[in-house]
Amino acid sequence: MTLRSLRSLFALLFVAVFGIAPLAVQAQAKIDLAIFHPERSAWTATIKWWTDEIAKETQGRVTFVPAYAGSLVNLNETLKSVRDGAVPAGVISMAAVSGQIPAVSLLESIGNFNESSDKFIGALKALQPHLDAAFQKQNVVYLWSQGSTGLIVLCRDRHLKSIADWKGRKVRTAGRWQAEQVRALGASPVATDPAEQYLALQNRTIDCALSVSVLASAFKLHEVAPYITLTRQQNNLSAYIVNKAVWDKFSEADRAAIRRISVEADARSVAHLDIAFKDANTLMESQKGNLYRLTDAEVAEFRKAIDPVYGKIEAAGGDAGKQIFETARKFW
Repeated sequence: MTLRSLRSLFALLFVAVFGIAPLAVQAQAKIDLAIFHPERSAWTATIKWWTDEIAKETQGRVTFVPAYAGSLVNLNETLKSVRDGAVPAGVISMAAVSGQIPAVSLLESIGNFNESSDKFIGALKALQPHLDAAFQKQNVVYLWSQGSTGLIVLCRDRHLKSIADWKGRKVRTAGRWQAEQVRALGASPVATDPAEQYLALQNRTIDCALSVSVLASAFKLHEVAPYITLTRQQNNLSAYIVNKAVWDKFSEADRAAIRRISVEADARSVAHLDIAFKDANTLMESQKGNLYRLTDAEVAEFRKAIDPVYGKIEAAGGDAGKQIFETARKFW
């Protein structure tokens, strides 16, 4: 007798004895999670906590399995792949999807969040319903986010303390709106693959590179661009998403558990990345990186220069983008 026949016989006997059908048991689901960065990255600690907690809370019914370093799909294709169901879940950056979801354009840009951890966490909580709505239109479910840590700019020969220091510099950027903001500062934005930044700086193809400390230190950009300016700005939020059809297969209780754990992951990530940011800066400084933190007056000048671009971002985002913009701005 086959296993299926045995199950059918058991069900019939159960009905005969108790007069009711046995409850169906939710099948275990192993969900591949596409991740663009390597496992040895500052963002991985919170990912692992999140996946472990979900597996524990759902008693193994839902297990997210990270696939690092773009082994499933590259960053620019992740949204499409998750939307179409080719990949069940993944992490995207707002710079990679703002062209497809204009409403999230602000979350790509320089200065999208305050450098205060408390304000950052508050903004993420307030933005949750707006991000839910924006991603739902893409047939995906938004779960949680990680920041990029403080934005820095590494240059070969000088710090960028004032707007005058930016004039005429060729600066590597990521995304349309970062490029617009760099133009507003008087520099020329250059699109360069992250893996090619070291060589581009070394060969003087670019003068400076916008980056974040945890990536810059890993790529050792400070070796060829030792003048490091801490802008005290955030940029380019990431987001963890899952295909809607996959999400709908989870029980209501498991979905609630994932939501609860994801809210905690937001806060855990902010605390962890704050430490990782400081550690990366200390490492670069110990290896002859020359770090300079902008003063309040210099930050104000920087913000004044890029401020006109926010109007363009808000207009490009439509009504949904306006809601995200107004919500985020409350925490600036």
